[in-house]
Amino acid sequence: MSTLVKTGVMAALAGVGLAAVLHADDARADGAFQLKSADGNFSGSLTGRLEFDGYYDNNDNRSKIGSGVAGSDSSDSFRFRRAWLTLAGNVYSFDYHVDYDFVANTLQRAWISHEVLPHGTLYIGQDKPWASLDEIASDTETPFLERNIASSSGINSVATYTNGLYYAWNNRLFTEEDNVWIGLSGSSLHKQSGGADSSTQGTAFNARVAYAPIVEKNRWLHFGVSFINANAAAGSTTAGTNALLVSYVYGNHFDSDEKLTLANYPVSSTGTRPHSNTLGGELAAAYGPGYLQAEYDDAKFHEAGEPDNTVKAYSVTGAVMLTGETRPYKPGDASYGGITPGHAYGAWELAVRYEKARNDGNDGVFKGLALPGVKASLATLDQVTLISAGVNYYPNAHVRFMLDYEHGKADLGKAGTDSPNTVEARAQLTF
Repeated sequence: MSTLVKTGVMAALAGVGLAAVLHADDARADGAFQLKSADGNFSGSLTGRLEFDGYYDNNDNRSKIGSGVAGSDSSDSFRFRRAWLTLAGNVYSFDYHVDYDFVANTLQRAWISHEVLPHGTLYIGQDKPWASLDEIASDTETPFLERNIASSSGINSVATYTNGLYYAWNNRLFTEEDNVWIGLSGSSLHKQSGGADSSTQGTAFNARVAYAPIVEKNRWLHFGVSFINANAAAGSTTAGTNALLVSYVYGNHFDSDEKLTLANYPVSSTGTRPHSNTLGGELAAAYGPGYLQAEYDDAKFHEAGEPDNTVKAYSVTGAVMLTGETRPYKPGDASYGGITPGHAYGAWELAVRYEKARNDGNDGVFKGLALPGVKASLATLDQVTLISAGVNYYPNAHVRFMLDYEHGKADLGKAGTDSPNTVEARAQLTF
């Protein structure tokens, strides 16, 4: 029996067991399948998401690197990006949350939590460090199919799901309409994936502070700063997993020939331990149908005996709801939410984004630069840029159709450039 089938059977048994516990009490469906005991000490809800994507890639055939050496566009395809089930609820005063992705056969978020101090919550298990506004937002609510360059897909690669302790606190500060949010986390660089522990055998420490001086229904303003210290450790038994790196896809998400590794610091055979310090800033605001988001990150990498590198990245996003809705603010996460159409015919959104990441190098040395067809010794530059434009249609609050156009560029100076164009589409359903 495959792991996927076993997982499905276990989930079904868990659901049956939960229903057996709660069978004598209320059960209802209200945007989710929910069960709750009469005394409120036990509850459970089952929600999920489906994301079905299509990709068309136009390689840069004049390039000698990246997509230029890929040959035919073999990555053009339709495929499921995500198929999640989420089980969440409470057992007495403790809450729990479990996300499982059947496409990647991977456990995503999985934690138990409890209130610690008024307005604060401690999470124990697998979650994300508090870094990058775009990373904290749900992929079902981001304006584009792909997260921006400040997320775990780019400069904050260590800010993905890891095992550890996470604490978040938020409350009003000066007025009835503001919100302050503070988050701290300490984690090992481990993740449960495919039924096994995926480990870089290291640690990460993180802090994020965000303040929204205005939080209203039709307008809000947000500022934030974050910091992550990541330390890889020697002794990894899995080749290639024990590293701190920055890489970014500047074309088709499923085409490895369009992913530039800007910096890569693996643990060496001598047992040295690379570490990185990433400082980030974020700004976001909504005013009526308009939305603006900007993020900047500075990541410094160090490993004994190797040249230090600094990777700087920034992203600017603008969007407008043609049908007048306002993208909402989520004080509990200090992030933004998705669109609920205000009309029977749904809602339409236009979005544009510009992003760039660059490794400043060290006396011309770009540690870990990698792209098919590249001779690293010839590189005089190490940067990637991406310009995106998209349109989103929301028939209702649970369904979204997305269409994005992306023009990417990897620029390595004398070693060459690569500029593919990609069209991406998604049909998305949440329940």
